[in-house]
Amino acid sequence: MLAEKEAQLQQFTEISKAMLGVLDKGDGDQIPGLLEKRQGCILTINKLDEEAGKILMNEQIQELLKSLAPLEAEILKQLQEMMNKLSDRMRYEQNAEYLKSQYEERETVSKGVFYDSQK
Repeated sequence: MLAEKEAQLQQFTEISKAMLGVLDKGDGDQIPGLLEKRQGCILTINKLDEEAGKILMNEQIQELLKSLAPLEAEILKQLQEMMNKLSDRMRYEQNAEYLKSQYEERETVSKGVFYDSQK
């Protein structure tokens, strides 16, 4: 079980490094797929720990976890920056749409029918 957990943690680390590379390139389209793969690794690790009845740990697992901490911090920082950029872009688009609507000619629409009885 320890070997399987180590393998899953190693795979998690590789996916995290790939995710960081994608974030560095600014390609946000691949992020959801990588997040799903990481979530699969986490679920497998949790299942292994539940089957063992305790948290499986050895020196190699501890080293992997220590190496993951700065990687996770960098991923979190870059994801937050990406969210801020998207939020700013959404605000800009909403503001542009609002300004555009302020200067467009409005068409009046009547809500009823008027009949001229003089003809």
